[in-house]
Amino acid sequence: MLLERLRLRNFRNHASLDIELFPGKNVLLGNNGQGKTNIIEAIYLCGTGKSYRTSRDIELIKWGESTFYTASRFLRKNGDLLVEVACSQERGKRIRLNGVHQDTGIEYIGAANVVIFGPDDLRIIKGGPVERRRFLDLEISAVHERYRKDLAKYRRILTQRNTFLKDARHLVGSMHGKAALDVWDEQLVSVGARVMVKRAKVIEDLSGLAQTAYKEISSSGLLKLTYRPSFDVVESCPADEQGITQKWSALFHRELLRLRQAELIRGVTLAGPHRDDMTFTLDGVDMRAFSSQGQQRTAVLALRLAELEFVRNEMGEDAILLLDDVSSELDPSKRAHLWKYIDRGIQTVITTTDEKALDELSKPGKVFKVQSGSVQEVSK
Repeated sequence: MLLERLRLRNFRNHASLDIELFPGKNVLLGNNGQGKTNIIEAIYLCGTGKSYRTSRDIELIKWGESTFYTASRFLRKNGDLLVEVACSQERGKRIRLNGVHQDTGIEYIGAANVVIFGPDDLRIIKGGPVERRRFLDLEISAVHERYRKDLAKYRRILTQRNTFLKDARHLVGSMHGKAALDVWDEQLVSVGARVMVKRAKVIEDLSGLAQTAYKEISSSGLLKLTYRPSFDVVESCPADEQGITQKWSALFHRELLRLRQAELIRGVTLAGPHRDDMTFTLDGVDMRAFSSQGQQRTAVLALRLAELEFVRNEMGEDAILLLDDVSSELDPSKRAHLWKYIDRGIQTVITTTDEKALDELSKPGKVFKVQSGSVQEVSK
């Protein structure tokens, strides 16, 4: 997959931008605060339908304007794709794929694959479970249509079940309340177990790929990713997906029955994929609590490289790699490994404040100077 062209109108500090990208390395060069990361964000938005920096789309609108517009043309193995994302304060966000309006973001996810590595990535390890679930859901949704539909359905059922729990506190112990919750439990379990099994399988795949990448980057240490569901399940990794799904469905249902009284009192669902987590361990030790920031950065880089391999294995083509300020995030040896990796032909967009960083790159395809929201291609 390649990003051929990017256009912006009134996006962050960019009043107008129209650039063609190189199939290999593209460098955005400029001082801090000039708009380099905003371009990375726009590419990510077109690739995923969401910003990685804010959940409020109106914050992407240039100050003093009422709407933004972005357009990206992706060249894909299964056909070219024009993605247009716009947002106004009156109508909110709107997405079109090859000119066709998308009613919801669920049809959009997976249209284009991008992987980003930047300063905020440490939160995947250091942050709370919601950060790791967000990473996992975005990754799996991008390559598995069934998963993203199951996840959306699970969230709808969860919201409805929580509403019932809040409203049904006066029905504690009644036959009507029990019968209604039995129905909600069955619906939640039927979808939730599929979500859990897919997460477990993907974490297993990512763990193996991340272990390999970590060994290449660092001289020592065994990195491992482990799935941590909200209730006890069989410790073996899914092999027979259907059999494991049935087994986990029974365990999930049993857990909901065990927690029913507590859920009615609190008015919230206490078990399920919405409470899952994953851990990063280095030589068996939890990295969140007992590793240095350097080790955590190396682990996150290994995870992003694993993500690239995972996308290639699942989709049969490379994702687009976005590297935001890696010069300050990685030491020279780790940058050298990263440059060697992307020399395999992965299209990459790199932001940097240091012109000397260009010397580390072998044959950067295009260099763009970014200054005060203005972008100009310059000679290397």
